[in-house]
Amino acid sequence: MRELLTDICIIDDDAISVFGLKRGLKKLYPSKDLDPVVFENGLDALEDFEQRRRDGQKLPTIIFIDLNMPVLGGWEFMDEFSNSHPSKETWPEIFIMSSSINPDDHEKARFYGLEGHYLTKPVNKETLEKVLPKAGRP
Repeated sequence: MRELLTDICIIDDDAISVFGLKRGLKKLYPSKDLDPVVFENGLDALEDFEQRRRDGQKLPTIIFIDLNMPVLGGWEFMDEFSNSHPSKETWPEIFIMSSSINPDDHEKARFYGLEGHYLTKPVNKETLEKVLPKAGRP
């Protein structure tokens, strides 16, 4: 089994949210040299994942994805990702991030098997402590 924190991907067009998430990760895992790759939309991430596949590289171990982004939003990303990776057993840990209170978003999370992976923005250290592994924490 791969170590969960080896390759983190953040898909979010909001620089403040990305900064806060990175800061929370660094506070939670100060001994790890975490450098998440960041994409501003789902399409760029999907293209990167396809290039990784062609190059024989693995997908990120964790994906944090916002719902509302230009070009390709979170749910559209999930539609495309699930079509190209039909076996959920091979999926990375995927966390939906949103400030939405729309019940439809929570229903969609359940549809993708991500009901425990729906994080309300802003995502901080306390939120991350609840969902990420204890390995590597002080």
